[in-house]
Amino acid sequence: MSPGDMRRSVTVRVPATTANLGPGFDCLGMALQLFNTFTLHLGEPFAVRVTGEAAEVLPKDEENAVIRAMDRLLAEAGLERGAFPAFALEVDNQIPVSSGLGSSASAIVAGLVLGNALLEEYAPDRKLSRDRLLRLATELEGHPDNVAPALLGGGVLAFHDRAGLRTAEVPIPSNLRFVAATPEFALPTELARRVLPKAYPRDEAVENVAQCARLLLALLKPDLDLLRGGMLEYFHEPYRKPLVPGADEVERAAMAAGAYAVTLSGAGPTLLAWCKPDVALRVADEMTLAWRNAGTPCRALVLRPVHGETRAHWKAEPNGDEV
Repeated sequence: MSPGDMRRSVTVRVPATTANLGPGFDCLGMALQLFNTFTLHLGEPFAVRVTGEAAEVLPKDEENAVIRAMDRLLAEAGLERGAFPAFALEVDNQIPVSSGLGSSASAIVAGLVLGNALLEEYAPDRKLSRDRLLRLATELEGHPDNVAPALLGGGVLAFHDRAGLRTAEVPIPSNLRFVAATPEFALPTELARRVLPKAYPRDEAVENVAQCARLLLALLKPDLDLLRGGMLEYFHEPYRKPLVPGADEVERAAMAAGAYAVTLSGAGPTLLAWCKPDVALRVADEMTLAWRNAGTPCRALVLRPVHGETRAHWKAEPNGDEV
């Protein structure tokens, strides 16, 4: 290891994600144009520095989710952090925490991609494949619908067959915009998972399959008018929406302003309005107003889908020249 190796950094930007996409419970997800940025500064004493969202509460030691994911990947490769140069981790959080926009998935994917970048640089024969990264991410998160688009970008269908976990790209039409309206309260994923039932009536399961087929047909043709009137969902939204005060009023406001449909983003509390570009700002304003009228401050972002696999990028320090 040369002295030059010690004065470098490696950075990864991981997108926000929205899981389920309404009726695609635990199997559909999409990456959105909002990012957390993670940088390892090699040659510095171990430290975790966090700025942005929830900077005051996120762990700043080995319990940080990025470090835990990195350690899990290195263990999979038969190595430990001590085999690599010391580093400080810098995190710029722009994705709201416990909001249903994949904050935890971004940390997991960042840790795995950064760890794999270290392997590629210092132990290339131990580098993990993309499929192994996805399997590890799913193991750490519990479901693939957030981590798959965070790693792969775009819209993603994740499913299992005899070959194991597989993914397929779900095309997202370029004339779709997504308004993510996030109220100023958190909804822990653990709580949102606990309220789900163990079984569902057959007629509800059949209708949910029909709604998922409708969604995929609308995206594949594409024929977005198929989404008008909103999508019914039976597996998670009826149980989670009562945990989000004002959700029904905000959804009605979005639909009245011209949205095709409104879905609960992941486990919530963010609501995601699907709409045409020319009505997106109006939809954002009306969703914000409806939530404020319900007594809850809210921020709404108009987002595009983001495409492309999440990758690490090396730089020399301190001058920042690419290497």
